[in-house]
Amino acid sequence: MGIRTVLVAAASALMLAVSGSAASADSDDERERLVEQQEESERQLEELQSTLEGVDVDLQEAYIRLEDVRGQIPGAQADLDTARSELSAAHREQERITGQLEAARAELEIIEDEIQVDSQLSDNTQSSLNELARSAYRGETVGSRVDVWFTAASNDDLLGVFAATNSIARTESALILEAQTQVAMNENRLVRQTAVENDIVDLQAEAEAIVAELEVKEAAAEQRANDLAALEASEAQHADELEARRDEFQSSMVRIEDERESTAARIAEIDEENRRRAEEAARQAAEEAAARDAAARERAAQEARQNVAPAAPPAAAPAPAQPPAAAPAPAPAPARTAFIPPVPAPVYVTSPFGMRWYPITGGYWMHNGVDLRSVCGEGQVATAAGVVTATSPPHLTGTSGNQVMINHGIIGGSSYVSVYNHLGGFAVSPGQSVSQGQVIGFTGQTGQVTGCHVHFEIWKDGSVIDPMTQPGFTRRN
Repeated sequence: MGIRTVLVAAASALMLAVSGSAASADSDDERERLVEQQEESERQLEELQSTLEGVDVDLQEAYIRLEDVRGQIPGAQADLDTARSELSAAHREQERITGQLEAARAELEIIEDEIQVDSQLSDNTQSSLNELARSAYRGETVGSRVDVWFTAASNDDLLGVFAATNSIARTESALILEAQTQVAMNENRLVRQTAVENDIVDLQAEAEAIVAELEVKEAAAEQRANDLAALEASEAQHADELEARRDEFQSSMVRIEDERESTAARIAEIDEENRRRAEEAARQAAEEAAARDAAARERAAQEARQNVAPAAPPAAAPAPAQPPAAAPAPAPAPARTAFIPPVPAPVYVTSPFGMRWYPITGGYWMHNGVDLRSVCGEGQVATAAGVVTATSPPHLTGTSGNQVMINHGIIGGSSYVSVYNHLGGFAVSPGQSVSQGQVIGFTGQTGQVTGCHVHFEIWKDGSVIDPMTQPGFTRRN
């Protein structure tokens, strides 16, 4: 069953969380979350099972499957939304990396162009320096300042030679500085080139990784979309199935009503028998009291006729037998202490007493008792002392499964009967007297139910009352 599968999955996840709970506070938080999830799933399953009590089991299971599918759809939609969001984020990351990679490649091209231009300039500068060096070697450049001083023919020649010498020196210095500058710039550009090339390698690796991640996320998004589509199709299929079986549901409700009427008729018979016995006991007590009064009056009359004092009976003679005193009517049970729960308090209500909404086709029907949480095999006890009227198997009760009915007689002037349904087994037999708190059977899931629980009813003068009004029924929802 779908919801049970969810619970098993939650329990498995819980065991995994427990095994690693000592590792960190996060594990403790995860364990607590899984425990809460498991308890909530269990509560929802109990509630759903209770609302379907009495309906044919296959209809119950069909509806539970439908609700299970419906319960999974929001999660599947959320998973799809998450997958699409992650895919969108991955696309944005891909665009970012692609942009950075394109910018890096463009920068590398610029650097390579600059290096090429600088290489040409460096070659030209080197050629000029080489030419100066060759001229100096051939003696084509101006000599030393002493030579110039002594060889100059005139002041004008001397000034011209000095000017030429300074011009050549400045040219040499400029060429050397330019060469040094170009060397430094090329070194910087080479460093930049290496760095950009490394960045391109890293960005390329990131781009390849994001492409692989995109493939995974695209597949995940597609799978989530397929899952959601499958769940929606399954929901439609289960809904159509239930719609086609509305007549079966109505038949189930008719059987429930018939069994309730049958139970009410049987309890009415018990109530009538209780009243008849009470009236018979009262009549016998009145007749016996009247007979005692008549006998006393007759003795008094005889003594008066004889005009003698009543003689004391002989010492050895036994006292005349007195008619038995009438059994006193049961003392009215304190309204707040008459009954106890069939399972240990505090009781957990999974479905309350009163009108119940049946979700398959809609509509309210009376829930004659209260459903209480109880594990399979747990002992159920008599709510008060009484006599077991019936222990009925499922083939006699139908939707109610194994049923125990206890007659508690007249309490406080009213006739009380308690009913216990869906028992897994009996611990008493018809006609047996039981005391309050005595085990009368064991929790089960017989009849038209899909999970173990207690269905308990109290009838007062032929009408059901809410057991939760009894003070012993400490309630915990």
